[in-house]
Amino acid sequence: MKKTMLILCTLFLGVTAMAQTQKIKFGVKAGLNIASLTFDESELHSSSKTGFTTGFMVEIPLAKNFSLQPELLYSQQGTKTSFSDQDVTNSNYKGSIELNYLNIPVMLKYYVMKGFSIQAGPQIGILLKANNKYQDNFLGYENHERFDLSDYSTGLDTSVNFGLGYQFKDKLYTDVRYNISYSNVFKDGDANYFINNDMKNRVFQITIGYFFK
Repeated sequence: MKKTMLILCTLFLGVTAMAQTQKIKFGVKAGLNIASLTFDESELHSSSKTGFTTGFMVEIPLAKNFSLQPELLYSQQGTKTSFSDQDVTNSNYKGSIELNYLNIPVMLKYYVMKGFSIQAGPQIGILLKANNKYQDNFLGYENHERFDLSDYSTGLDTSVNFGLGYQFKDKLYTDVRYNISYSNVFKDGDANYFINNDMKNRVFQITIGYFFK
């Protein structure tokens, strides 16, 4: 956590320093996440889960057609899981792994034409909450439960974003991104909680925003 705070302080001190010499823009954004977790599936199957993201952004011009866009975003991620034992009648499981992050992407933007940009950049995610909410049915007996997965999680997600963006008259803004994580969500796997230690975040994101002048 100390290392994370050092990275945060360095990032925003850098933004403040550049703000003194560059014409920067501050804005807000919000949108939709279509999230999933990749892992080595066996009998447990997964599918995408929807959530929302919202937060702040800063655009800093660097050179002709290039700018840097750090952001601070609250993001709902995770996946839906299911399991069915074909050898046992009326036996199935449906769950939802809920992961809430404070994400800090730093996007390098290149304007291909006026308003339209291609983007790429790293992202650090600080896990705020991790739960597994599930419903199972065994021989006709239903059970509903929620487990806190925080103790099993690594707490920090490192990933990279790729995307496209468009600004309307330098104020209204929209982008689409795909986020690929290369760190594991959980330190250990546990069959009782239906988690694997090789689960990684994948997020497709659509947002709209507004830059203040």
